[in-house]
Amino acid sequence: MATARRTALLLRVSQSCAAAFVERGDTSTTIAELAERAEISERTFYRCFATKEESIWPMLDDGNRSLAAALGEQPRDSGLAPAVRNAFVASVGESFEAMTRSLMPIIFSDAALRRVWESATFETMELIRPEVARLIDRPETSLDTTAAAGQATLAVVAALREMADHRTPAPAAINRALDAFSTSYLSHPTGKEQS
Repeated sequence: MATARRTALLLRVSQSCAAAFVERGDTSTTIAELAERAEISERTFYRCFATKEESIWPMLDDGNRSLAAALGEQPRDSGLAPAVRNAFVASVGESFEAMTRSLMPIIFSDAALRRVWESATFETMELIRPEVARLIDRPETSLDTTAAAGQATLAVVAALREMADHRTPAPAAINRALDAFSTSYLSHPTGKEQS
């Protein structure tokens, strides 16, 4: 029970910090302000997070786990691209879309936040690996599964970038990202698909 309470606290504080960054438009909010907003002491904040940038980790992790769970709900015969599309839309959802669209530009423009996000993104690939293996009918440890999980993760990254840069709604953003992945740039020596 203590672990569940701590997880809930970390997520609540993380969401509060992310909202503060969005309101300010950057990470200039002090730790004292973040702690006060989250209704915890600075000491508790530092027990939870080494830096204010690390405070977004629980929220990112929760989003990754939501994506993995949504991917797990996709039928085996749906194919990887439709499964990723459906899981992305389900995990971002209408309630998180506005926050995602507002927070991602701040993450992309702040080196410390971006490092936290990149670390969480790498973990996405491992979290979704079992479901990707199931969807492509390959062993979890196969190179095919690694490549497919990497492609799925990068499609999500591209969709988030599309949402942040162009204010594209989540369904359209993931569709554009998956369409971009249908071009095989690595298969051709020039980096351009041959006609």
